[in-house]
Amino acid sequence: MGNKSALQLEVEKEMGFEIDEDLFAYLEHYARRKLEVANKSAGRAWGEDGYGDEYLSLLIPDVIREMAFSAYYDRRSAENLAARKAVS
Repeated sequence: MGNKSALQLEVEKEMGFEIDEDLFAYLEHYARRKLEVANKSAGRAWGEDGYGDEYLSLLIPDVIREMAFSAYYDRRSAENLAARKAVS
């Protein structure tokens, strides 16, 4: 593994597991875009009121949880659809 950023180490500590560096780069990019949209809609500048890089250590774990829930829901939905098709 290469050199992990302080942000990645902080997120891994929060989550309790290591994250592949390529996956983390994607998660960080996704969280930055999400925060940019939130800041813009709130009329804030990046970093204003604590909504900048320092907020990413809180936002990235939320992104991980959201993606995990979405994957779980998609899988369950596909299972339910398959079960309905099997009895019809």
